[in-house]
Amino acid sequence: MDDAMTWVIIAVALIVVAGPVFWLLPSPRERRKALLRTEARRAGLVVELASLDKPDATPAERVSAGGARRQPKVWCAAYRLALPAPPEDGRSWLLRKTSAATGDAATGDAAVGEQVVPGWLRSGRPESLPNDAGYWRRVAAVVNALPGGCVGLEMHARWVSWYGHEALGDASAEQVVAGIRAGLETLAGLHALDDERSGPNAPE
Repeated sequence: MDDAMTWVIIAVALIVVAGPVFWLLPSPRERRKALLRTEARRAGLVVELASLDKPDATPAERVSAGGARRQPKVWCAAYRLALPAPPEDGRSWLLRKTSAATGDAATGDAAVGEQVVPGWLRSGRPESLPNDAGYWRRVAAVVNALPGGCVGLEMHARWVSWYGHEALGDASAEQVVAGIRAGLETLAGLHALDDERSGPNAPE
């Protein structure tokens, strides 16, 4: 066996041995997500994997070839900010990003409700949904400024949550997380305002 053939065999052997190692290395996108999640935890946010019902699902996505009904999901991450105290008025809601022009008619989901924030579908228990237009204008200002590929926003009795695809764009992980936390803090602060806050049944 000549030297050339020996080196070919060695090279093939190295590829066979090292190939699985390179396969297991994180991709650039996975490394970006890891950076964001580390920074989010450092900023005091709880990070979880989550899913939301897909608001723009097509009929084919909602019904299988065999006729079985399905509920398509959007898989994402959740960054949660704990509330120091539950909202006194029991407010809770979920906004999901959509390209649909209307709510129920576009999605076939009777629980979706209206677009109180343009481009976002609202859902939640009717008795817990604020009806104050000023409240939703303040929410819209926060939602439209949120970074990171946000696809959902939730107000809960125990936390306020950002749902998204963890996109960096041209920003750093620190900038994206700072923007997310600032938005969540603003939303949490809406429930501490005495002069500007209206109850769920207050007139617009």
